[in-house]
Amino acid sequence: MNKLQKKLFPLLLFIISIHQINAQLEVYFIAGEAWAKGDFVEIGINSKGVFGTQVANKPTSFHDNRELDNLIFGFIANPLGDGWVDYDGDFFTPGSPEEGFSIEMDGINYNNNNAGDLFQIPGEIEDVNIISSDCFEDTAQIFWQGNIEGVNIKRYYSITKDGLFIQMTTVIKNLSSENKTNVFWMHNVDPDNNVTLSGDYSTDMEIISQASSATDDICLVQASQAPAGAPEDRDGSNVSLYAKDGDARVSYGGFDNRNAGAVWNGAGLTSVEGSTTGNVDEAISLAYSIGNLEINETVQFTYYYILEDVDESFIPFIVNAFQENPTTYLGTDGMIVFTGLTAGESYTINYLDDGVLVPDTVYVANANGDIFITGLNSGSYTNITISFSGCTTTVDTELILTDPPLPNYTVSSEDFTNCDTVDGKLIFEGLTPNTIYAVTYTFEGTTFGPVDYEADINGEIIISDLAGGLYTDFEVEQYEGITLSAVIIEIFGPLTPISYPIPNQFFCDEDYDYLTTINLNLLNDFILGPDTASDFEITYHASEQDAEDGINLNAGSYETTGDNTYTIYAKKTESLSDCFSYIPFDITVNIPPIFDINDDFLCLNSDDTVNTEYELPVLDTELDNATHNFEWFFEGTLIPGETSSQLTADTPGNYSVTATIIATTCNFTQDAII
Repeated sequence: MNKLQKKLFPLLLFIISIHQINAQLEVYFIAGEAWAKGDFVEIGINSKGVFGTQVANKPTSFHDNRELDNLIFGFIANPLGDGWVDYDGDFFTPGSPEEGFSIEMDGINYNNNNAGDLFQIPGEIEDVNIISSDCFEDTAQIFWQGNIEGVNIKRYYSITKDGLFIQMTTVIKNLSSENKTNVFWMHNVDPDNNVTLSGDYSTDMEIISQASSATDDICLVQASQAPAGAPEDRDGSNVSLYAKDGDARVSYGGFDNRNAGAVWNGAGLTSVEGSTTGNVDEAISLAYSIGNLEINETVQFTYYYILEDVDESFIPFIVNAFQENPTTYLGTDGMIVFTGLTAGESYTINYLDDGVLVPDTVYVANANGDIFITGLNSGSYTNITISFSGCTTTVDTELILTDPPLPNYTVSSEDFTNCDTVDGKLIFEGLTPNTIYAVTYTFEGTTFGPVDYEADINGEIIISDLAGGLYTDFEVEQYEGITLSAVIIEIFGPLTPISYPIPNQFFCDEDYDYLTTINLNLLNDFILGPDTASDFEITYHASEQDAEDGINLNAGSYETTGDNTYTIYAKKTESLSDCFSYIPFDITVNIPPIFDINDDFLCLNSDDTVNTEYELPVLDTELDNATHNFEWFFEGTLIPGETSSQLTADTPGNYSVTATIIATTCNFTQDAII
């Protein structure tokens, strides 16, 4: 490929049409598939951009493709020009319908092919069109477009009214954010020619010409069948792949070839000029070596199916007219392009730009026969007049150049769900898949961006790992066109629950066995605070690590040993999110006071009064008054004013004392009988 070809931009068709007829030149767009018919060639292109439309949708003016095994229509031809009495084809649909193309990038191949229903490059038919001229041969065109890994692929299929060839122009542009390395292109077909007449899937193969700098740039491989002897096959049939390009290679061999680089290198195939083989059921292939495809770089190449017996002197002649929209919003780099003209010939062109006459301008077709009308902005271009050698043609079609559309999107959010990781998301939807956009937004008053993001295959940009808060002032830019969004988005997430403090707890080992069982669940209300109990799980743990690891204590019957202080971690876990927090508190177990008061006696007189001559008994706890409180009881009734560690008994009966350690509030009661 020369430099000019590499710089040629993606092109759009002149006319958008569902059904057009010009004499015997016809195009149709039916159920997502396209059909084109000339005097001698009829073709069908499906939604994958390869030959093979549904026979059920065949226009009534098209001829039968004589297909027996598959209900698809590829292409047929009438080289004899006998009114379709003896005609060839369908050329590939019988048996296993092998026909399609492949692009290889970075060592990975992507195939669209009728075989195996391969549709690895998503795309669709965009337009069908007829270009009429007083000076050039009328042309029917089908335009298909697809995208894969950020690479845009445009395919133009063209036939003329009187031609016996199908022109296939491919335009590839890297719209991704990365250079593509080791790029190859391949077209592969298993030619079955007139198998429905002969019963034979075999053809004779020949490498008629292989491009080389030493000779010429013509690549030509042919598959042919001899006449079948039937009245409808008096001349046999021929199908060739043809290109005039030093970066192209042709070959025969294999069948379901899927690796573009391998085909270009001839791996396992025959590619030597002059090679022939007879009576084989194999494929013919054509491949291009594109090399590296840099960001925003475009390449273009053209090759042909030729449906008659030819040699390397054959040069197909077809004039195409395309348009290219400005590449930026309100840009001025739009173009109208004419290809297939005579190199070095001068052409005088005038036209109306939004109704304003642009006067005669002389353009000279370059070495490739191309003319570029450049520097165009968006608008309507009409009454295009082309004059040369005394012939004047007015193109009646209105060419409408449009700016790249402003980014059309909606923005939404996903709240974060992980308590340990901030993972909120902004989601931009409705964008063009595998296309780069510059995104700007404001978070809590701070502007972020613009940052380039590539929309995924679903047309989405997802910005992740975002914190909770308010997001506003969204801007999405593409091709210098900016779309603003006034939506206000707040990202939420599960918050770490608040663990309210639990007062330190004190317990007394009342039975002095140094084993105390405590129901920790009775403390749940403290850590819950105002929160709803059903929304949380409360657990208790012996250490901070146990709380992290979820190693729980038996909260219903937690046992302590001895008089000691124990630090416990109470954990509060939100049921829906599993977010948790924990808080420590102490449990202190104390031993009640240890003492005894002994039974004693009083000396009574004969009238049962106390004999005062004898010393009254003293009930003594032997505890410290400074560290203890005391309550004395007689016959179960509190004795007022008696708060000392000892009591002098002056009445026979039942006495008791409750001693309480001031520091711990633990107490113990002992009885005595006087």
